[in-house]
Amino acid sequence: MNTDSGKLTPAEIEWQEGSPVSVTFEDIYFNRAGGNEETEHVFINGNDLPQRWSSLDEDTRFTLAETGFGTGLNFLCARRFWLDKAPKSACLHYLSCEKHPMSAEDLRQALSAWPEFQDASDQLCDNWPAPVPGFYTLVFDQGRVRLTLLFGDAAEILSRLDATVDAWFLDGFAPAKNPEMWSEQLFASIAARSRPGSTFATFTAAGLVKRGLAAVGFDIHKRAGFGRKRDMLTGRMSAPAQQASVKRPWLARATACESDRHAIVIGAGLAGCSTASALARRGWRVDLLERRSAPALEGSGNPQGALYLKLPLQPTAQSRLHLSGLHYSAAMIRELNTRHGEQVGDLCGVLSLALDPQESNRQERLLAQGLYPEALVQGVDSEQARVLSGMTTGAGGLYFPSAGWASPPRVCAALTDHPRIHCHYNTTVSELTQSEAGHWLVNGGQFQAPAVIICTANDVQIINSFAELPLKPIRGQTSTTAAPESVAELKTVVCGEGYVSPPLGSHYCFGASFVINDAELAPRESEHRENMALLCRALPELGEAVDELHWTGRVAHRATTPDYLPIVGALHNEPWTKDHFAQLRHDAKWPFKPGMRHYKGLYINTGHGSKGLISCPISAEYIAALIEGSPLPLERSVVDAINPVRFLIKKLIKGSI
Repeated sequence: MNTDSGKLTPAEIEWQEGSPVSVTFEDIYFNRAGGNEETEHVFINGNDLPQRWSSLDEDTRFTLAETGFGTGLNFLCARRFWLDKAPKSACLHYLSCEKHPMSAEDLRQALSAWPEFQDASDQLCDNWPAPVPGFYTLVFDQGRVRLTLLFGDAAEILSRLDATVDAWFLDGFAPAKNPEMWSEQLFASIAARSRPGSTFATFTAAGLVKRGLAAVGFDIHKRAGFGRKRDMLTGRMSAPAQQASVKRPWLARATACESDRHAIVIGAGLAGCSTASALARRGWRVDLLERRSAPALEGSGNPQGALYLKLPLQPTAQSRLHLSGLHYSAAMIRELNTRHGEQVGDLCGVLSLALDPQESNRQERLLAQGLYPEALVQGVDSEQARVLSGMTTGAGGLYFPSAGWASPPRVCAALTDHPRIHCHYNTTVSELTQSEAGHWLVNGGQFQAPAVIICTANDVQIINSFAELPLKPIRGQTSTTAAPESVAELKTVVCGEGYVSPPLGSHYCFGASFVINDAELAPRESEHRENMALLCRALPELGEAVDELHWTGRVAHRATTPDYLPIVGALHNEPWTKDHFAQLRHDAKWPFKPGMRHYKGLYINTGHGSKGLISCPISAEYIAALIEGSPLPLERSVVDAINPVRFLIKKLIKGSI
């Protein structure tokens, strides 16, 4: 299956004596006579994990990959052993493929057989992604365990993964039941992501599996199987590490920056606070520098924002980023609501209304294609929209049950409430230079660290010292009024030509205007009236009720890019790229030196526009993974699409510079 098709077939489950069985493959998901013990015997002990994990050093990362997630029993067992055996500062990256994901309901029922894992299984089921191809990351145990689900055909989706794996769980339905999975392409994908010494274990001893793994460089061993199964296979990679072909070397991954686990983040909006949090949870010390007196006082300062994405008729890099981001942000909000002192958001659902014929037609076509499951999006008529929202709407539309709203200032405050994050407010960054030793110096040495992440949105002064990036500000004014007593409170976020969220603190926040290249910060009556007109079209009752109430306005400037994708990653060395571009394009034998491509230790996370609530947190996870050299939580095509060098390369291709 090509995941570019955008559609997965969910698992069809039949329950036999309380255990799940795949109808498609006529095979069990776990051994009815001791599934937990089988996982321990085959996969945990088959890879010698208890001994390997007990001997790890502090701050070590260990990457474990699996070819079939199924019910998640292997993951839950591995997590338990990791927490028991590994150092507390070490991190397990668990990467698992699944072509036919279970429904959340079936998953919960299957895992109810293992009450000893209830805390983690509840978190897994509560945050289970909709069955759409892509990468979805969940963080467990304050960052000690990270699960990235790769939804799609194992061989194909692994080709999109940027990671080096230490141990493999080769799980899935038996080769006799599902021969398509155990293919040469799968074995090649496994080998390409294995280093010398990487291990595997699998329940099967089938000849095609043994021959396939041996052909790509694994030394194979037979061991006694579990229960009635006579044999199983284990092995260790003995072949030299494969050198990945570099078709577009300007997009090759930057080297990690781990000499001292200390970073400086410039800018305390959503991008900066998310980045600081992602690093702090990995054990990094972070100095967060902000020119204002508190976080989230500029573009991230609106009291509420929508967790909302606009699905395309066919998957794109942007839609894959936003789907991964929506899932990650929703899980983050659930977690912050649990541990923070006040509510940071509510996953109350989002209604995207079709308020004109063009949008209505687009939504009808999207639903007719059937690419997106009801767990992600549902078509609703105006009556269904009224029931969901609690008031009359201007039209029907699309309903996103797992989306909602969040308060960016509250999210930023919660994310920065961490002992490893040191906030420095009223701190203007006027100079950024690199010492001969490789450390970055802020303001001549006022702060210094081996890694700096620039998260300054439209403030490009520091960025322009290194590379010219096409960021542009778009003025957006939101309006805030008291919630009127004459109508019931809105129950969902409603989007259309603007957005409005359920009231926060007895006030509605709605808008926003969209004015390009306007730097004025003062609210305008004209833009409030525009916001009111949008509100009245979407929610006539609410619009009429608040029309005469006193309003206040807030203006923020979104940082956007020409392709409406954020700019995230290691910052390229622009002079070097210009000088070497012709050789990079045309001479495959040219001795490429990756260390020269980037300013080592310098990263950027900006340009999120109006989608920052769903793109900033997952982008921060990507930045943190780049810095420490761990598996990337985004597909390679998405990573390439948000790479900062893309605009320079387009100019060089066109010959405009």
